[in-house]
Amino acid sequence: MPDWKADVARHLRELRLEPHREAEIVEEVAQHLNDRYQELVSSGKPETDARRAVLAELNAGSFTTQLRPLIAREREPLPATAPAGSLFSGLGKDLRFGLRQLRLSPGFTVVAILSLALGIGANTAIFQLLDAVRLRTLPVPNPQQLADIKFVYAPNGRSGHFVSQFSNLTTGQWEQIHSQQQAFTDVAAWGTSVVNLNRTGEARFVPALYVSGNFFQTLGVAAAAGRLLSPSDDQKGCAAGAVDISYSFWQREFGGNPSVVGRTLSIAGLPFQVVGVTESGFSGIQVGRGLDVILPLCVEPLMDGENSVYSDPVGWWLAAIGRLKPGWTLERASAQLAAISPGILEATLPPKYDAQRRKDYLVMRLGAQPGATGVSHLRREYSTPLWLLMGIAGIVLLIACANLANLMLARAAARQREIAVRLALGASRSRLVRQLLSESLLLAILGAGAGAALAQLLSRTLVSFLATSNSRLFVDLHMDWRVLAFTAALAALTCLLFGLAPALQASHTAPGDAMKATARSTTAGPNRFGLRRALVVSQVALSLMLVVAAVLFVRTFGNLVNLNAGFEQNHILVADMDYSTLKLPKERRTSYKLDLLAQIRA
Repeated sequence: MPDWKADVARHLRELRLEPHREAEIVEEVAQHLNDRYQELVSSGKPETDARRAVLAELNAGSFTTQLRPLIAREREPLPATAPAGSLFSGLGKDLRFGLRQLRLSPGFTVVAILSLALGIGANTAIFQLLDAVRLRTLPVPNPQQLADIKFVYAPNGRSGHFVSQFSNLTTGQWEQIHSQQQAFTDVAAWGTSVVNLNRTGEARFVPALYVSGNFFQTLGVAAAAGRLLSPSDDQKGCAAGAVDISYSFWQREFGGNPSVVGRTLSIAGLPFQVVGVTESGFSGIQVGRGLDVILPLCVEPLMDGENSVYSDPVGWWLAAIGRLKPGWTLERASAQLAAISPGILEATLPPKYDAQRRKDYLVMRLGAQPGATGVSHLRREYSTPLWLLMGIAGIVLLIACANLANLMLARAAARQREIAVRLALGASRSRLVRQLLSESLLLAILGAGAGAALAQLLSRTLVSFLATSNSRLFVDLHMDWRVLAFTAALAALTCLLFGLAPALQASHTAPGDAMKATARSTTAGPNRFGLRRALVVSQVALSLMLVVAAVLFVRTFGNLVNLNAGFEQNHILVADMDYSTLKLPKERRTSYKLDLLAQIRA
């Protein structure tokens, strides 16, 4: 039997190992070479040829090439902050080594990062929208103290004139609530509208907010410049006077010039003086709707003229929000509001109601609901589609993780001799798993970073897709702690999904088999091929699911596009005209419009 120890020792001499360490490696590797020699002799090769073949494999250079970086790593001192044997001892070295390994495989690294960026970016983009629409609170102090005041019990509905979908109260009801409520330190009213900023020519409509004089003090909103509206600006029967503008309107229209305070702004042809600018980030109570100008409630009759609902007993145009007193809960506040509801309804009963409507009106009851996140029609219209998109994006992420797990298994197969040498040097399997997982963690971190950047583009694209020229959406899509935490959780999850199984499989490499040059790949054993086949099957199944869903969506979209609307849809122009500045009497309006239409046709 040939003695391989001298040959192995000659190759190890250049590595300058400690004597006891060199002896251990010589003993282990000599045994591997002897096993390889026996295998060749058993296959019918003459002993001389078998010895020559084994020595050729040993002298090929791969042996010392694989040993050199491992020995260098063993000689690096452990970090001073991590005691030897602790969970995080040598983690920094593992990450640095993992980074070097990824740099040596640029193709694999780029594919892995792009795959993760797509999966994580899509999920983060949709969660960012869900966060902005459902989870994020209003940018005011202590938003959890806010409550939305509305009729929570109206079995047969309400009847009258409704200005918007959040028109919960009439002016009379708001005044009664303001004077009788006991649960809130203060309550404020608000209503939405659009106003024209141009005196002549083409109208320029911008989103506006009517607010009670105590609106800003109730919410705790500060001014970025000048002052905000106060109770003295909101007196019944007031004339055109003070107006506030939003921070975004100030930046967009006036370039953030502080001299805007005191300027005159024409609104619906009336002169208003700009007295202040709201702080950055505040865009009202309604999430998804922009805000440019803020007017006191009392100017609504001036702005809307004969269409005013300010004094209309059935003019539902206001919503109310309050800040709970210390020690009060929503349940207790609702009970107090319900107790004063009969008196408020009796005092504001519309005289035009018939007997049935009177009965329906008097049984309604007020209540308080959480108001920390404001109100939004987006929650009702898009919550379900967003959750559906989140599920689809989750499937994309699973496909990416399955694909990466397969790539990692193939990568582990190519590194099995390196892993076998590590084991031969005495490395523990847990250390090998941690080292391989460190590479997965680096990929997950880089993929999450790229995905977070991609999410900004995807979320804004989705918002622009949902918006129309007549219904613009204004959604705050900045990254907050929830979005960052979600992205970090996805990074950790993907690291485990695509990195743990390959790391565990690779750590079970048999050193003796791996050191045999012609031995069958240990990573390609039956169990490992079974895992890779399972990953491929899962990828195909999930991909087919996405394809079927996409086909169904496209088919539905095609049916909607080709639906017969019952009229000619092409070459149609719809124009909305504001005749209020003409001051036309009612009896002349119809004839004027007909004459205008005839001139346009001509």
